[in-house]
Amino acid sequence: MRRPAAPTLDGPRAERWRAAAAPWWALRIALLLGWVSACAVAVITDRTSCTPLDPGVCGPDLPFAVSIVVLVATPVLVWWLPLAGCASGILFAVLDLIYDDLRAAHLAFAAHALLCAGIAAWLVVAHRRQAAIVAEVAGTVRLDPALTERLRPGMPGWGARTLCAVLLLIAGIGGLTWYAHRTGQVTRHEAAAVRMDAVVRTADQAEDEIVVEVPRPVRVAVLDSYEPGQVVPVLVDGSWVHLVAEPADVTGWLSAGLGAFALAALLLVREQRMRVARRRLLSGPLPAVELTAEPDDQGRAVLRDGLAVVPVMSAPLRLARPHLTGEEVEWADGWPAEPAEDFGRDWRGPGHRGEPPVVTVAGDLRAGGWVLLLTDSVVLLPEAPVRIPRRRPEPADALPGEPVPVPAGGDGPDLPVVLRPRARDRLLGALSLLGFAAGPAVVLVGLPDDWWQTVVALWFGGFLTYSGWSRLTSRVALTRDGLVVHAGLRIHRVPWQRLHGVRADDEGLWLAWEPDVAVQVSRLPDRAGAMMMRLRELALAAGGPGGPANSRLGGGPAVLAGYVLVALAAVWWGRR
Repeated sequence: MRRPAAPTLDGPRAERWRAAAAPWWALRIALLLGWVSACAVAVITDRTSCTPLDPGVCGPDLPFAVSIVVLVATPVLVWWLPLAGCASGILFAVLDLIYDDLRAAHLAFAAHALLCAGIAAWLVVAHRRQAAIVAEVAGTVRLDPALTERLRPGMPGWGARTLCAVLLLIAGIGGLTWYAHRTGQVTRHEAAAVRMDAVVRTADQAEDEIVVEVPRPVRVAVLDSYEPGQVVPVLVDGSWVHLVAEPADVTGWLSAGLGAFALAALLLVREQRMRVARRRLLSGPLPAVELTAEPDDQGRAVLRDGLAVVPVMSAPLRLARPHLTGEEVEWADGWPAEPAEDFGRDWRGPGHRGEPPVVTVAGDLRAGGWVLLLTDSVVLLPEAPVRIPRRRPEPADALPGEPVPVPAGGDGPDLPVVLRPRARDRLLGALSLLGFAAGPAVVLVGLPDDWWQTVVALWFGGFLTYSGWSRLTSRVALTRDGLVVHAGLRIHRVPWQRLHGVRADDEGLWLAWEPDVAVQVSRLPDRAGAMMMRLRELALAAGGPGGPANSRLGGGPAVLAGYVLVALAAVWWGRR
């Protein structure tokens, strides 16, 4: 594939393009601070108190239960979809004006709505200015139809956002169903309840509950403040007791269900926008300019010294960079031999970054627009819109450490050889494995007072278990056919012919093999890396074909699954 040429977006125009954008503080600070300030004013100035003369003051409020979803959605939308966030802020101000009686809240949210409207207009104007600057020099490119047809099947289907949206929809249905069930229960209790006066025996302001005698002592959750000895009217239906001034309110389940629906809709809209944008970019002519681009540590493409960032995925080829995760990458993923060989040469070389390459940026190049990047070997499709960073992102680091050279002459070591970390590291791993029992034991003896303390204790026990297992089982076995790497939860088998090379840094060794898998093996000396490079050299000289590298799960997942079962059993036993 040859990259289509396009005019260059020169330095002065690039600076004008960046200056035309709305500043980051308009969204990240001004709108969010305005939202927080309006909420604070509404809460602080609300002096209403619960009274049995008007139970509706502290009772269920359906308009508020719906409006609170819009209120909470505003900062989320401001972060993800700024214009939609501005619209949400304006909508809540209108709802507050209609349903709220508090004048101070009216003024606070009206001021926030005006701020939203002003920044929304600013964003629209900024987008148009940026598009006009690009149009001054942009050429037109159209992807080759054969390449387009090759790309379409490789585009991923509905992804993790869709799965999360489906789970949220299920949660939303559950929330609304439970709200309807609880509403029916409250209605039946209120119909059967008897009104009587009760004396407050104790009041716990910290826990927001009081103890009343009806005539037996009963704990009742409250919103307002009450004093011991105070007489309050209550509704009693068996064990069901509520203050007349504070009717039972289950609208929180309604808000939770609607909130889950709103978040699911947001995820689906974001996913659909990405899919529509990709289809549009793959069809029809596109305005295009040339810019330099390089990856950062988060896998995004950084355009022209931090001018903008584009979260991307590559199709049908991958970026020629190591994943540095140890994950297995099949050859079927689209790696031809040439990029794999280039990566291998880079891995065995100095590993320093060169000048960033020039790419063709095609599409709507503005903040919030969608673009694709074209190089001679890859087509980078967007996963999110163009974003202007507050500060220049750090480019992806050079390859780790320094290459381990092949030792001169001599035969290889007697095989097999098993390389392990130092004895004290293995001892530390064995001690860390005690977390398998320590976390559940802490729960069983009742040390955690709340659910979140239980979660923290069990999480820390799981962390110790994983860390201990990794340290205790970490090793590299050298055989005549290749090496076997026990790293974390996986076991990798790599023929010597597939090994790219070994690099060393202060933490230990980095191993890389075809196509671009790289793992860190901590606390092994450089001489172990030299031994591997010598065995690789001998295998290549022998001319054997080798075989594909492969990876499988080790015993770690079973250990973690066992820990989860023990932790759940400890929680269940402790609740008995």
